[in-house]
Amino acid sequence: MGKNNLQEIKNMKTLLLCGGEGTRLHPLTKKIPKPLVKIKNKTIIDHIIEHLSKSGLKNFLICSGYKSNMISRHFSRNNLTNAKIINSGKADILQRILDCKSMINNQFMVCYGDTIANVNIEKLYAFHNSHKGIATICSYHLKQNFGIINKNNKNLVISFNEKPKYPGSINIGYFIFDKKVFKHMNSVNNWLDLINLLIEKKKLFSYEHDGVHITINTLNELALAEKSIDLYLDTLK
Repeated sequence: MGKNNLQEIKNMKTLLLCGGEGTRLHPLTKKIPKPLVKIKNKTIIDHIIEHLSKSGLKNFLICSGYKSNMISRHFSRNNLTNAKIINSGKADILQRILDCKSMINNQFMVCYGDTIANVNIEKLYAFHNSHKGIATICSYHLKQNFGIINKNNKNLVISFNEKPKYPGSINIGYFIFDKKVFKHMNSVNNWLDLINLLIEKKKLFSYEHDGVHITINTLNELALAEKSIDLYLDTLK
């Protein structure tokens, strides 16, 4: 990593979105917020921060809401001195970011607090600064789990494609924004509106991640995460 890039990455604030109720992960999230759910004896949020810290990011704004007191206790016990809790209550992502505006001086990252991915932060940062937009979204190309058969009206098989990729890519919750994005926030009502406005103005670019990606929304996904987390951890060594 170049010295200039490393210093600029260190200077970036990272907003970790930890305020949602995580209802799809009930009954676990009736007792604790989703970022504190554990995978292999370590919380989701700690897995995320470990990777980001190793990548050079040092200043974290924890955007909390649901059970914010538990989030605060977790970080106070772990002595992460460069983490500040910003409790926006029950709010849209847009408002959580706006509540951090006074603490942001330049480019900043936004990460979902329920998605673990070994995104190469240096490459993501370099890509963001290579285009003329003000925002970069990390995307991931999913593959089908089954072979796809195409046939005609007489059931004659025309083609067979073994586990093809889906059309398009999914958002995996890692973003970089220029501070200029705040001026666009005044004209929208929510996070999705902001994304669509940036698309309309041709200000949003996509960085394709091809490594490990783990999203935890449901109990089934949590079980899958338990099986795949070792692969993720091996990539961080």
